[in-house]
Amino acid sequence: MRINVPSIAEDSLFRRLEMGLAELAGIVKVFLELIAVLLIVYAIGLALHKFIRHSRRSKFDTVQRLLRLELGRYLILALELLLAADIVATAVSPSWDAIGRLAAISLIRTFLNYFLEREVRELETRKGWEMD
Repeated sequence: MRINVPSIAEDSLFRRLEMGLAELAGIVKVFLELIAVLLIVYAIGLALHKFIRHSRRSKFDTVQRLLRLELGRYLILALELLLAADIVATAVSPSWDAIGRLAAISLIRTFLNYFLEREVRELETRKGWEMD
């Protein structure tokens, strides 16, 4: 019976591959977080622009609801991207501490996302207020 023990060269190759994968995961995580932040900044800018443009000719309540609806849609997408970034970061050689943090963050973001989506659906079902 022969036990297959990896050679030093194979062990070194696996370590380098794992380190490369960890580095790639870190880059992907930062990229996803950057997209999420840019998306939030864009949504806030768009909401402010629309608020200024429509606040003079429409009811304040109508403008506020529409802007909340649009901003909510962008925030839902940003939360999904941030959750994906956390999952990517934990996917490579996770520790129990990292898995616990991911679980807590996932729970909080899922909770926020659920109520945000519910509010967006509620705002979408109301009729009689359209704004370009």
